[in-house]
Amino acid sequence: MITITDVKLRGGEQAVVTVDDGATKTPHVTTHQLVVRYHLEAGKTLTQDEFRTFIAANEFDLLYNKALSYLSYQMRTISEVKKHLRKSTSDERLIAKLIAVLKQNNYLSDSRYVEEYVTEKMQFDLVGPIRIKEKLIQKGIHYDLIDAELIRFSGDIEYDKVSELIQKEIRHRLKKPYRKAIDSLKRKCVTKGFHLNVIDAAILSMKEDIMAQIDERDLLETAFLKLKKGVDLDDYEQRQKLMHKLMSKGFSYELVKDIVK
Repeated sequence: MITITDVKLRGGEQAVVTVDDGATKTPHVTTHQLVVRYHLEAGKTLTQDEFRTFIAANEFDLLYNKALSYLSYQMRTISEVKKHLRKSTSDERLIAKLIAVLKQNNYLSDSRYVEEYVTEKMQFDLVGPIRIKEKLIQKGIHYDLIDAELIRFSGDIEYDKVSELIQKEIRHRLKKPYRKAIDSLKRKCVTKGFHLNVIDAAILSMKEDIMAQIDERDLLETAFLKLKKGVDLDDYEQRQKLMHKLMSKGFSYELVKDIVK
């Protein structure tokens, strides 16, 4: 038989129940609810089966409250909650039971998570559908749920976001020749998760705006002055090497030829 030797109620709905199995006294952190449910009080005795039932119920309640606390900060995916619970238990059947109850009580829903995540990214962030999909996959969301929601991320929305991102990047003068500047803008947009065909279309439509932020001749003259030191411009081979270096920095052949005389 198991004897309860002490029951202490704490704040925050916690309680400590101390039991004596005849060999040792062991405190168990539990909840006020379980103390009431099992009529626990000092001096009460429990059979081994009753004690095991209490321990199982206690483990479930503690883990359930742990999951609720984890969900209280922000929305979580099923995979994230499972991973969090595995820090406290290796019992996969118990975790599955907890997940089922959380879903039943409407605390957990991957479909709702994806819907709100995509909506938030579409409304407030300059990120594309590729990045969104990658992030949701990392969170353990099934591909079908992701693809169903990303239908809302239309080509027009993506084009507008790419245009806004490019506009943000060219607010100030660009310190690269046009070709290099375009490469940088493409990399930035790809990193943000936009499709290359949409990026190319936006860049093409904003070509004049981009070029207006670049004084390519001034940039070339600055680079030329740095690289021409020690170069004999009358030597054909040295002059060609210098021109090659300048073109490798993104300057056009026509402009380089005009400067290197």
